[in-house]
Amino acid sequence: RDPDNETGTRNCDRLRYPGPNDDDFPLVPGILHGSDPTANILSIDPSSKVLVKTPWFEIQRELDRYASGRNGSFENRVYALTIFPSEDAYVGYHKSVRQLNKDDTTYHLDEETMTVTEIPGAPPEVLPDRTPIVENVLVIPADLQLHPVAHAALCVNFIRYHAMKPIKIPIRTINEEESPAMKKGGFIAFVNTFVECLVEEGGVIPERIELECTGLRQKDVVRRERLIIPEGVTVHPRVKSDFLVGTVFGAKGVGADDEEEEGEEAKK
Repeated sequence: RDPDNETGTRNCDRLRYPGPNDDDFPLVPGILHGSDPTANILSIDPSSKVLVKTPWFEIQRELDRYASGRNGSFENRVYALTIFPSEDAYVGYHKSVRQLNKDDTTYHLDEETMTVTEIPGAPPEVLPDRTPIVENVLVIPADLQLHPVAHAALCVNFIRYHAMKPIKIPIRTINEEESPAMKKGGFIAFVNTFVECLVEEGGVIPERIELECTGLRQKDVVRRERLIIPEGVTVHPRVKSDFLVGTVFGAKGVGADDEEEEGEEAKK
Protein backbone atom coordinates (compact mmCIF):
# COMPACT_ATOMS: atom_id res chain seq x y z
CA ARG A 1 0.00 0.00 0.00
CA ASP A 2 1.38 3.38 -1.01
CA PRO A 3 2.06 5.32 2.24
CA ASP A 4 1.65 8.66 0.46
CA ASN A 5 -1.60 8.12 -1.46
CA GLU A 6 -3.33 5.19 0.26
CA THR A 7 -3.47 6.20 3.91
CA GLY A 8 -6.14 8.15 5.75
CA THR A 9 -9.90 7.76 5.85
CA ARG A 10 -10.71 9.15 2.40
CA ASN A 11 -7.97 7.28 0.59
CA CYS A 12 -8.87 4.02 2.32
CA ASP A 13 -12.52 4.53 1.36
CA ARG A 14 -11.41 4.78 -2.27
CA LEU A 15 -9.73 1.40 -1.86
CA ARG A 16 -12.85 -0.15 -0.35
CA TYR A 17 -15.35 1.43 -2.75
CA PRO A 18 -13.79 2.10 -6.19
CA GLY A 19 -15.86 4.12 -8.64
CA PRO A 20 -17.74 2.51 -11.55
CA ASN A 21 -15.21 3.87 -14.03
CA ASP A 22 -12.13 2.88 -12.02
CA ASP A 23 -9.94 0.00 -13.09
CA ASP A 24 -9.40 -1.02 -9.47
CA PHE A 25 -11.35 -3.65 -7.52
CA PRO A 26 -12.36 -3.50 -3.82
CA LEU A 27 -9.38 -3.72 -1.50
CA VAL A 28 -9.30 -3.99 2.28
CA PRO A 29 -6.62 -1.81 3.93
CA GLY A 30 -4.54 -3.11 6.83
CA ILE A 31 -1.07 -3.44 8.26
CA LEU A 32 1.39 -6.31 8.76
CA HIS A 33 3.14 -6.05 12.13
CA GLY A 34 4.54 -8.10 14.99
CA SER A 35 7.89 -9.68 15.76
CA ASP A 36 9.43 -12.86 14.35
CA PRO A 37 12.63 -14.03 16.06
CA THR A 38 13.25 -16.61 13.34
CA ALA A 39 13.63 -13.80 10.80
CA ASN A 40 15.32 -11.29 13.17
CA ILE A 41 12.29 -8.98 13.03
CA LEU A 42 11.44 -6.95 16.13
CA SER A 43 8.13 -5.19 16.60
CA ILE A 44 9.85 -2.11 18.03
CA ASP A 45 11.56 -1.56 14.68
CA PRO A 46 9.42 0.84 12.56
CA SER A 47 10.42 -1.02 9.39
CA SER A 48 8.67 -4.15 10.69
CA LYS A 49 5.30 -2.51 10.02
CA VAL A 50 4.19 -2.91 6.41
CA LEU A 51 1.06 -1.26 4.97
CA VAL A 52 -0.96 -3.77 2.96
CA LYS A 53 -4.21 -3.94 0.98
CA THR A 54 -5.91 -7.29 0.50
CA PRO A 55 -8.48 -8.12 -2.23
CA TRP A 56 -11.93 -7.92 -0.67
CA PHE A 57 -13.15 -11.16 -2.24
CA GLU A 58 -10.21 -13.10 -0.75
CA ILE A 59 -11.11 -11.91 2.77
CA GLN A 60 -14.84 -12.45 2.23
CA ARG A 61 -14.26 -16.00 0.98
CA GLU A 62 -12.46 -16.90 4.21
CA LEU A 63 -15.14 -15.18 6.30
CA ASP A 64 -17.82 -17.21 4.55
CA ARG A 65 -15.91 -20.42 5.27
CA TYR A 66 -14.81 -19.84 8.84
CA ALA A 67 -16.78 -16.82 10.12
CA SER A 68 -15.46 -14.53 12.85
CA GLY A 69 -16.21 -13.53 16.40
CA ARG A 70 -17.15 -15.78 19.31
CA ASN A 71 -18.14 -18.83 17.24
CA GLY A 72 -15.82 -18.30 14.27
CA SER A 73 -12.22 -19.21 13.61
CA PHE A 74 -11.07 -16.74 10.92
CA GLU A 75 -9.00 -14.69 13.37
CA ASN A 76 -7.46 -17.85 14.84
CA ARG A 77 -6.11 -19.36 11.64
CA VAL A 78 -2.61 -19.12 10.19
CA TYR A 79 -2.24 -17.98 6.57
CA ALA A 80 0.75 -17.67 4.22
CA LEU A 81 0.82 -14.05 3.08
CA THR A 82 2.65 -12.85 -0.02
CA ILE A 83 3.06 -9.09 -0.53
CA PHE A 84 3.56 -7.49 -3.95
CA PRO A 85 4.33 -3.87 -4.85
CA SER A 86 1.36 -1.48 -4.75
CA GLU A 87 1.38 -0.89 -8.52
CA ASP A 88 0.98 -4.63 -9.17
CA ALA A 89 -2.50 -4.77 -7.61
CA TYR A 90 -4.56 -5.96 -10.58
CA VAL A 91 -7.61 -8.21 -10.54
CA GLY A 92 -6.36 -10.09 -13.59
CA TYR A 93 -3.77 -11.90 -11.48
CA HIS A 94 -6.55 -13.35 -9.33
CA LYS A 95 -8.76 -14.18 -12.32
CA SER A 96 -5.96 -16.04 -14.09
CA VAL A 97 -5.64 -18.44 -11.16
CA ARG A 98 -9.37 -19.16 -11.07
CA GLN A 99 -9.67 -19.65 -14.84
CA LEU A 100 -6.95 -22.28 -15.22
CA ASN A 101 -9.51 -25.10 -15.45
CA LYS A 102 -12.40 -23.09 -16.84
CA ASP A 103 -13.70 -23.86 -20.32
CA ASP A 104 -15.08 -20.73 -22.03
CA THR A 105 -16.07 -22.55 -25.23
CA THR A 106 -19.55 -21.60 -26.53
CA TYR A 107 -21.72 -23.20 -29.21
CA HIS A 108 -23.94 -21.69 -31.90
CA LEU A 109 -26.94 -23.57 -33.35
CA ASP A 110 -27.93 -22.81 -36.95
CA GLU A 111 -31.69 -23.43 -36.99
CA GLU A 112 -31.85 -23.72 -40.78
CA THR A 113 -29.22 -26.39 -41.22
CA MET A 114 -29.42 -27.64 -37.59
CA THR A 115 -25.66 -27.63 -37.28
CA VAL A 116 -23.73 -26.72 -34.19
CA THR A 117 -20.66 -24.53 -34.50
CA GLU A 118 -18.06 -24.49 -31.74
CA ILE A 119 -16.79 -21.04 -30.81
CA PRO A 120 -13.58 -21.17 -28.75
CA GLY A 121 -13.29 -18.81 -25.82
CA ALA A 122 -10.98 -15.84 -25.70
CA PRO A 123 -7.39 -16.71 -24.85
CA PRO A 124 -6.45 -15.98 -21.24
CA GLU A 125 -4.85 -12.66 -20.55
CA VAL A 126 -1.08 -12.95 -20.35
CA LEU A 127 0.26 -10.87 -17.48
CA PRO A 128 3.89 -10.12 -16.67
CA ASP A 129 5.43 -11.93 -13.73
CA ARG A 130 5.36 -10.09 -10.42
CA THR A 131 8.25 -9.96 -7.98
CA PRO A 132 7.01 -10.25 -4.39
CA ILE A 133 8.36 -8.03 -1.64
CA VAL A 134 7.62 -10.64 1.03
CA GLU A 135 6.73 -14.22 0.14
CA ASN A 136 4.83 -16.80 2.21
CA VAL A 137 5.19 -15.10 5.58
CA LEU A 138 3.00 -16.82 8.21
CA VAL A 139 0.40 -14.48 9.69
CA ILE A 140 -2.72 -14.47 11.86
CA PRO A 141 -5.57 -12.06 10.96
CA ALA A 142 -6.29 -9.53 13.68
CA ASP A 143 -8.36 -6.41 14.39
CA LEU A 144 -11.02 -7.33 11.85
CA GLN A 145 -13.55 -4.52 11.34
CA LEU A 146 -16.88 -5.27 9.64
CA HIS A 147 -19.51 -2.94 8.21
CA PRO A 148 -22.34 -2.71 10.82
CA VAL A 149 -25.05 -3.44 8.22
CA ALA A 150 -23.48 -5.17 5.22
CA HIS A 151 -21.00 -7.14 7.38
CA ALA A 152 -18.33 -6.62 4.72
CA ALA A 153 -14.69 -6.35 5.78
CA LEU A 154 -13.53 -2.76 6.20
CA CYS A 155 -10.10 -3.38 7.70
CA VAL A 156 -7.99 -6.37 8.65
CA ASN A 157 -4.47 -6.43 10.05
CA PHE A 158 -2.01 -9.32 10.11
CA ILE A 159 0.31 -10.40 12.94
CA ARG A 160 3.43 -12.40 12.13
CA TYR A 161 3.33 -15.97 13.39
CA HIS A 162 6.15 -18.34 14.31
CA ALA A 163 6.46 -21.64 16.17
CA MET A 164 5.72 -21.50 19.92
CA LYS A 165 3.85 -18.23 19.56
CA PRO A 166 0.58 -18.23 21.55
CA ILE A 167 -2.44 -18.88 19.35
CA LYS A 168 -6.07 -19.25 20.37
CA ILE A 169 -7.66 -22.41 18.97
CA PRO A 170 -11.46 -22.88 18.95
CA ILE A 171 -13.06 -25.58 21.11
CA ARG A 172 -15.53 -27.98 19.47
CA THR A 173 -17.56 -30.72 21.16
CA ILE A 174 -17.48 -34.42 20.26
CA ASN A 175 -19.50 -37.47 21.40
CA GLU A 176 -22.56 -35.43 22.39
CA GLU A 177 -24.68 -38.56 21.95
CA GLU A 178 -22.76 -40.17 24.85
CA SER A 179 -23.90 -37.44 27.23
CA PRO A 180 -27.18 -38.18 29.11
CA ALA A 181 -28.00 -34.48 29.17
CA MET A 182 -26.97 -33.43 25.66
CA LYS A 183 -28.64 -36.31 23.83
CA LYS A 184 -31.95 -35.13 25.33
CA GLY A 185 -31.59 -31.54 24.19
CA GLY A 186 -29.07 -30.24 26.71
CA PHE A 187 -26.23 -27.94 25.81
CA ILE A 188 -23.01 -26.44 27.14
CA ALA A 189 -23.16 -22.76 28.04
CA PHE A 190 -19.62 -21.84 27.02
CA VAL A 191 -17.64 -19.39 29.11
CA ASN A 192 -14.53 -19.83 26.93
CA THR A 193 -14.85 -20.92 23.31
CA PHE A 194 -11.08 -20.78 22.67
CA VAL A 195 -8.03 -22.10 24.49
CA GLU A 196 -4.58 -20.55 24.15
CA CYS A 197 -1.98 -23.04 22.94
CA LEU A 198 1.61 -23.33 21.77
CA VAL A 199 2.50 -25.35 18.65
CA GLU A 200 5.96 -26.86 18.38
CA GLU A 201 8.31 -26.31 15.44
CA GLY A 202 7.10 -28.43 12.52
CA GLY A 203 3.88 -29.30 14.32
CA VAL A 204 0.48 -29.14 12.64
CA ILE A 205 -1.77 -26.34 13.87
CA PRO A 206 -5.10 -28.05 14.66
CA GLU A 207 -8.36 -26.75 13.26
CA ARG A 208 -9.97 -27.21 16.69
CA ILE A 209 -9.41 -28.56 20.17
CA GLU A 210 -11.91 -31.35 20.84
CA LEU A 211 -14.00 -31.38 24.00
CA GLU A 212 -15.01 -34.85 25.23
CA CYS A 213 -18.70 -34.85 26.22
CA THR A 214 -19.07 -38.50 27.26
CA GLY A 215 -20.94 -38.81 30.57
CA LEU A 216 -21.81 -35.13 30.96
CA ARG A 217 -24.96 -34.53 33.00
CA GLN A 218 -27.01 -31.44 33.70
CA LYS A 219 -25.24 -28.82 35.85
CA ASP A 220 -21.84 -30.47 35.34
CA VAL A 221 -18.99 -27.98 35.21
CA VAL A 222 -16.71 -28.58 32.21
CA ARG A 223 -13.06 -27.81 32.79
CA ARG A 224 -9.69 -28.18 31.09
CA GLU A 225 -9.26 -31.91 31.82
CA ARG A 226 -11.92 -32.76 29.21
CA LEU A 227 -9.96 -31.11 26.40
CA ILE A 228 -8.15 -33.47 24.03
CA ILE A 229 -4.80 -31.86 23.19
CA PRO A 230 -3.19 -33.30 20.01
CA GLU A 231 0.46 -34.26 19.70
CA GLY A 232 2.84 -31.35 19.18
CA VAL A 233 0.47 -28.90 20.88
CA THR A 234 0.63 -27.76 24.50
CA VAL A 235 -1.67 -25.54 26.48
CA HIS A 236 -0.11 -22.18 27.32
CA PRO A 237 1.29 -22.08 30.90
CA ARG A 238 -0.90 -19.08 31.76
CA VAL A 239 -4.02 -21.21 31.20
CA LYS A 240 -4.90 -22.43 34.70
CA SER A 241 -5.41 -26.08 35.54
CA ASP A 242 -9.03 -25.35 36.52
CA PHE A 243 -9.67 -23.48 33.25
CA LEU A 244 -13.44 -23.19 32.93
CA VAL A 245 -14.94 -24.16 29.57
CA GLY A 246 -18.63 -23.97 30.50
CA THR A 247 -21.57 -25.53 32.32
CA VAL A 248 -24.04 -28.12 31.09
CA PHE A 249 -27.67 -27.03 31.02
CA GLY A 250 -30.57 -29.18 29.93
CA ALA A 251 -33.83 -28.63 28.13
CA LYS A 252 -37.01 -28.54 30.21
CA GLY A 253 -37.52 -31.89 31.94
CA VAL A 254 -34.02 -33.22 31.32
CA GLY A 255 -32.98 -32.84 34.95
CA ALA A 256 -36.04 -34.71 36.23
CA ASP A 257 -35.41 -37.59 33.83
CA ASP A 258 -31.81 -37.88 35.00
CA GLU A 259 -32.90 -37.98 38.64
CA GLU A 260 -35.39 -40.73 37.87
CA GLU A 261 -32.70 -42.76 36.09
CA GLU A 262 -30.33 -42.34 39.02
CA GLY A 263 -33.10 -43.43 41.43
CA GLU A 264 -33.79 -46.55 39.40
CA GLU A 265 -30.09 -47.42 39.31
CA ALA A 266 -29.87 -46.96 43.10
CA LYS A 267 -32.82 -49.36 43.65
CA LYS A 268 -31.12 -51.99 41.55
